[in-house]
Amino acid sequence: MTDAPPSARPCLLIIEDEQSLLRAFAHAFERKGYEVLTAVDVPSAQAHWRARTHGIACIVSDVQMPGPPLEVLIEEIRAHEPRVPILLMSGELRGSEDRIRGLMANVDGFLAKPLRLDMLRSEIERLIGPRG
Repeated sequence: MTDAPPSARPCLLIIEDEQSLLRAFAHAFERKGYEVLTAVDVPSAQAHWRARTHGIACIVSDVQMPGPPLEVLIEEIRAHEPRVPILLMSGELRGSEDRIRGLMANVDGFLAKPLRLDMLRSEIERLIGPRG
């Protein structure tokens, strides 16, 4: 592992299993000056997180995805970097009230889908500060 200087651009980790949505989000935020890492599931998000633990400014994630539950990733992030903002988005929150309450207690924001990009950008800027 090299000690490369951190990017001057804030880095977002966007986790979304719907490929077209993931591409649209990544493209929009790259155009706004962000560095964007993308993942389609929890294991690929964990790989990005482990490689860049201290270089990610904000994590934006869909809630409903195939594979391991999102809680696995959130628990890992909170154990190592409790202050990194986590923003969830979902069209439908499934699961018990306890699961939903637990998710919401460990994140910094939630947006309901469908959502507009300007709403997502505003929420990210609220969490990490505005971009030029």
